[in-house]
Amino acid sequence: MQLSRKSRLVGGAIAILVLGVVGLVYAAWTTGGSGSGYAKAGTSQALTTVDVSASTTADLYPGTNGNVIVRINNPNPYPVRVTDINGNGAITASGGIGTCATTGVTYTDQSGSFDVAANSAATFTLNNAAHMSNASENGCQGATFAIPVTLVGASNAS
Repeated sequence: MQLSRKSRLVGGAIAILVLGVVGLVYAAWTTGGSGSGYAKAGTSQALTTVDVSASTTADLYPGTNGNVIVRINNPNPYPVRVTDINGNGAITASGGIGTCATTGVTYTDQSGSFDVAANSAATFTLNNAAHMSNASENGCQGATFAIPVTLVGASNAS
């Protein structure tokens, strides 16, 4: 069966109309735009030290240097790198055989890379960071010395 020219023309027009409507429907569902997204930064918490006096070794005598052990607690949800551990106050003694008001102990500030993971603590041995002079009282024998420090560091996140 042969279609007349008029039938073909009407059929073609209907096909074009259908494709046009489909194109409009598709276009009605496609869109774009712009705007803003938001994020908020947390607030860092201070690093602290943890008492590790029970794990210290008796390697400090008048006229010598000894090691200092420091355990750094990082309560932050990101790792930190401490770059400086500086003395910050009077060094006190406890547990000696007698009076130890004059400790004769000094501390040498330390620099380096002391890395502490997120939400954890790490222990560091600072080799020869303490010095005991001959001014140390006899009662300081067997004492443990508390050396106040300030920690300087920053986020070590990648």
